[in-house]
Amino acid sequence: MKIYRVLFGLLLLMISFDAYSVLRIVTTTQDLAAFAEAVGGERVKVQSLTQGTRDPHFAAAKPSMIRKVFRADLLLVIGADMEIGWLPPLLQSARNARVQPGNPGYLDLSNSIALLGKSSGPVTRAMGDVHAKGNPHYWLDPANGIRMAQAIAARLGELDPSHKDEYQKRFNTFAQTMDKKLQSWQASLAHLKHKPFIAYHTSFVYLADAFGFLIVDEVEPKPGIAPSAASLSALVSRIDNNEIGLLIIEPYYERRSSRYLNEKTGIRVVVLPQSVGARPDINSYIDLFDAIVAALNDTGGK
Repeated sequence: MKIYRVLFGLLLLMISFDAYSVLRIVTTTQDLAAFAEAVGGERVKVQSLTQGTRDPHFAAAKPSMIRKVFRADLLLVIGADMEIGWLPPLLQSARNARVQPGNPGYLDLSNSIALLGKSSGPVTRAMGDVHAKGNPHYWLDPANGIRMAQAIAARLGELDPSHKDEYQKRFNTFAQTMDKKLQSWQASLAHLKHKPFIAYHTSFVYLADAFGFLIVDEVEPKPGIAPSAASLSALVSRIDNNEIGLLIIEPYYERRSSRYLNEKTGIRVVVLPQSVGARPDINSYIDLFDAIVAALNDTGGK
């Protein structure tokens, strides 16, 4: 009888563990964390390695980040070389085979997207911070957000097949909500369709593609290269000659150049949140686009 009691106790322990265990997900950005939480629900515990207030191109492999990756069951990355400067040494230090590239616990979301801006020839540092695999800011198209959530839900179903239907159901709810919101966002920004914009960096090409406005130039003369007096002077002429009325910039870039362009031409400068977590009130992917649409429609400018 004693052995049966022991076996019964072990069985209860296994059932209890299955009922309360969760998948540990680590993401390289808060946007990916928002997707994972949306489709994973209570079945996942999600931690982001970077904050939405920072430029995701740059991070340092801190001990706390290494510990997160070491414990992870699934690592979600933007890819397209977005994290190339800091993620490889982090993975090497974490020594977690589950989340190494090529294994089921590693998911590069760029593989689920038709990337814009792929290089057709050799890329050198003289060209600036160019991503040969394509522009990695693809989450700024809501349609891509749906594709990203779908890829995450599918991978969660592979890692946790007993809850596959639950992940799919949560994705379906997310996609339906996004479809309705996208119609509203597009209607709200219809007045900007075909209008020329200037951006600070090459971050907003997917946003422009989604909502129909045109990014005709950047403040940076080359991606990642600070503007010079000569390049800003050339921009002043282009803004005046082409009647460009809007400059969009992420919160973490310097403002001196945009203020100069505003003073010289009157161009309206709009600071756009680029990620979930960029502001305290942006806690979800839908919050992000609500904030972007509101900022673009704020005629008061910055």
